[in-house]
Amino acid sequence: MNVKAFMIAIIAMFAMTFLAACGDTNTSSEDDNANNQEETDSDDTIPITLEEASETSETFLTHIRDGDYDEAEALYDETMATEMASGDLEAIWDEMETAFGAFTGFDYVDEQQADASYSFIYEGAFGDQSTILNVSINSNKEVAGFYIRPLEE
Repeated sequence: MNVKAFMIAIIAMFAMTFLAACGDTNTSSEDDNANNQEETDSDDTIPITLEEASETSETFLTHIRDGDYDEAEALYDETMATEMASGDLEAIWDEMETAFGAFTGFDYVDEQQADASYSFIYEGAFGDQSTILNVSINSNKEVAGFYIRPLEE
């Protein structure tokens, strides 16, 4: 039991090392909005819908689950692309599967909206180990953050 708790702590620390900040650090949002979306009548309208963000989030997790790491990384925003080097995502996923067993899937739990982005929370499992998966999607339908944490039972 102590070995399992130790492995959970090590993997959680390893995974957290490679996390990117959740949020869009682009300071030229007015230029991007003019180039990437139609004008809206209200300033507080988000340029991405909940459904679009949810689809991007689930596509990202599906690519990882299927071992399509390049496809998953193609969904990164600039911050994620610079914070997580190519291959880091695969290394984290492989560590989880080595420690706990094959990934058995994920289920939606909740979403939160902050400014022009959404954060989706899923419960997943590697073997018998339950995990929390958190995927943040920015207003450009890009993955702006990813967090995975084993649940202590």
